[in-house]
Amino acid sequence: MDNTVINRATQKIDVNDYVSLTKLNIEYEWLQYEPEALFELWCLAENEEQKRLIEFLIRNFLYINGKELDLGCRAIVNHIESNWGLTATNTLISATCDNSKPDGSQMIIQKIKNKLSENWRECMLYNSLPTVAYNIQDNYNIVLIDDFIGTGDTICRKVNFLLKKLTDRKVNNVSIYIVSLAAMNFAKEPMDKLNIPYYSVHWLSKGISEKIDLTQRANAIKAMEDLEAKLKENVSGRKLQKFGYKKSESLFALESNNIPNNVFPIFWWTHLKDDTLRKTIFHRI
Repeated sequence: MDNTVINRATQKIDVNDYVSLTKLNIEYEWLQYEPEALFELWCLAENEEQKRLIEFLIRNFLYINGKELDLGCRAIVNHIESNWGLTATNTLISATCDNSKPDGSQMIIQKIKNKLSENWRECMLYNSLPTVAYNIQDNYNIVLIDDFIGTGDTICRKVNFLLKKLTDRKVNNVSIYIVSLAAMNFAKEPMDKLNIPYYSVHWLSKGISEKIDLTQRANAIKAMEDLEAKLKENVSGRKLQKFGYKKSESLFALESNNIPNNVFPIFWWTHLKDDTLRKTIFHRI
């Protein structure tokens, strides 16, 4: 069937809703990038519980704009050089990106270039993990950089890939480090099992089950379930990840970047249950 776009002229809100939406738009500039999206998200709500949940989640979003990205990259460089004491003498820094799949980790690599000490050279920074895995030599350090770590599954898989390549190539005495701009707190558990140092500028809690008081949590979970029930289960072969991938409940966005699928899908899932297209605050390809 042909997709249709929501007829916004038929959607109505009362004065209290208008005040709430206006306040949110004024307080959070990033909501203004898709001016109709907040309205359409709000119109998903059928009761005050759902509206208050939407407002709570927006207010607890970690949205990284250009200035905050710059500060975050400075913090990453400081941790690499000052806290870990790594130097250009025997350290390579690599995005966690696969060769064929560009992602946010490559942007972080670009952003830290001019923040590293003057001894560093561009040849010490790599845009993809497979490339550095085939180039690193004995007695080196390697820092793996990512923009966001959700469940920790992906970064653990990539570290294991690197370890295997080092073993295959008979490369010895390599120390691995992990840094990220943001990460979910529960990702610490799988990363701890790697037994390697890691650092994130921001550590995030789950948006409902860790941020909302226990006395209100069940109502908030039910409110989110009802909101997500209005979204289409499958779109172009992609399955709706309820509460975010593996129920991550993430509230993170990096300006102009693909939204992680760990984020609650009400903020980025493009199709309603009847296949109607909706404007979304964030986007994901």
